[in-house]
Amino acid sequence: MAAIDVVSDASVALKWFHSEGEQEVAESRALIEGHKERSIALTVLDLTTYEVGNALLRGRARASAEKVAIVLEALAAICPAVKPVGDEARRAAELAEKHGLSLYDAAYAAVAEAREAVLVTLDADLLESGLGVRPSELAARIDTEREARRQQ
Repeated sequence: MAAIDVVSDASVALKWFHSEGEQEVAESRALIEGHKERSIALTVLDLTTYEVGNALLRGRARASAEKVAIVLEALAAICPAVKPVGDEARRAAELAEKHGLSLYDAAYAAVAEAREAVLVTLDADLLESGLGVRPSELAARIDTEREARRQQ
């Protein structure tokens, strides 16, 4: 099976480091395993660093600056962070306007779309707009493809 290109937004990447009160933690963390096994080519955006760091500092975790710095180093080691390029920023603005999204959220969708990748997210607005899928949905898709290959 060829690797599935996946762009993860911060709502999923946060689960790689924080589980208390979070949903779909196991499914989110399975993305890292898939990336290690090369069944998934996992990418985050450059802004993911700031979103995850802010969530850890200001969210339920209330992590210290030292812990956040460690997490951000680990995030950088897990997978590459890309910056929207070319028409991706323009497309992000179009998606934000069309779906009533923040430009941050729309940037994830625009990058995934331009790179023909799956956007994995737990953001309600991205899911409702149909621009992303839940980690559990992607896991089910991967399982279905594995089973189909076994039966061949």
